[in-house]
Amino acid sequence: MTEKITVTVVKTFPVSGRSLCLTDESGALTGGVHKDGSPLSQSFTVGAVALQEKDGSCIAGPVDFWDVIGFAERIIEGDQRALTAPVASLLLATALVGIARTWPLPGTAPAMTREAV
Repeated sequence: MTEKITVTVVKTFPVSGRSLCLTDESGALTGGVHKDGSPLSQSFTVGAVALQEKDGSCIAGPVDFWDVIGFAERIIEGDQRALTAPVASLLLATALVGIARTWPLPGTAPAMTREAV
């Protein structure tokens, strides 16, 4: 099943023809499965980052910036599922370039606390 997502292109990469995009509206996609085999639904808000192939297909995201931060923290903590996710490096690269190209970040940052060291 193909779902259409409306996006704004932020940058097109000349060698690959891929485009870094931000979503124009909120939505949800179903892709992948939970450990128990049930479908995995990923929701996103306006301004979520995505990477699009030159044919228009989505190869990474859309994902909210703060969800990517949570994913990166899982990797740092040694979560094996996050470490071995097939699109981990592509998703992190997409988010990093998206952050750099669209600062300040879209949306509101969750409350963060500083932990004592």
